[in-house]
Amino acid sequence: MQLNHAFVFTLIAGSLVACGGGGSSSPSDPAVAVNPPVVPVVPPVVPVTPTAGDNTGSVSARFANGDNSRFVFTSIGLQSNGKASPLVQDTSGALSTIGSIILTGNPSVTREISGDATFAQGRWFKGAFSSSTSATTLSGNNASAHYVAYNLLAALPAAGTFTCDAGTFTAPSYTGGASVPSSANFGTSSGNASIAFDGSGAKVVMAIDASAGGSTGKVTASTTIISPASSSITGGYLSSGTGAQLMLGDGGTGRYLLLTAYKVQLANGANYQGVATFRCS
Repeated sequence: MQLNHAFVFTLIAGSLVACGGGGSSSPSDPAVAVNPPVVPVVPPVVPVTPTAGDNTGSVSARFANGDNSRFVFTSIGLQSNGKASPLVQDTSGALSTIGSIILTGNPSVTREISGDATFAQGRWFKGAFSSSTSATTLSGNNASAHYVAYNLLAALPAAGTFTCDAGTFTAPSYTGGASVPSSANFGTSSGNASIAFDGSGAKVVMAIDASAGGSTGKVTASTTIISPASSSITGGYLSSGTGAQLMLGDGGTGRYLLLTAYKVQLANGANYQGVATFRCS
């Protein structure tokens, strides 16, 4: 508690007068006026509400990055994947360095942060990122770069069928095609998937529904991933069409991850892209 300095000084002066000289007081002693204590006014604590520029999302644990860590990354003009080292993850769970791709800026903002020890996912929304080949400032309808980091499986199981959860998604971002208002620069996605292992590898079936600005689109995949370190690219993922890149990851004991970067064209002709992670058990 803060004390009023004037009050402290008055108390000290009063103590000196009362105790000074060692004699007893008498009616002739001068009176000492003691002011009542002043209670400081403490302003109320007002919770700080995050602004629209703050990070969103969270992780339940830090990603367990190691020699077998990989990533997939997609933005306008850059589709990349490879080893996820070096990797920097901040206290919010957002990644700011993924291999040779580095996010900088003040502010630098990441949306839809998600993950645990087995994966780290998000969408860079503000700032600038550089890679070994280019540098990009996130702004306007190019205000998104989507990423997910994960750990490779040691080996594919010989058999088994696994159903995946509803998936964790970044907000799909507009990349071109038909013009849309700024309110439709970002949309929403949902999906489902399954994995069946056999002697040929992992047979993957996936469907993602995306919507933005009142229009919808769908990307589907039915493909085989032949080894732990390989991926499968379907449709027009490497161009401006509808398609996906799919990878498998280690989801922990008895679980597998299906990870995808995808592109989808909506019914109105606008193109969007994003990433998603499905947990399969």
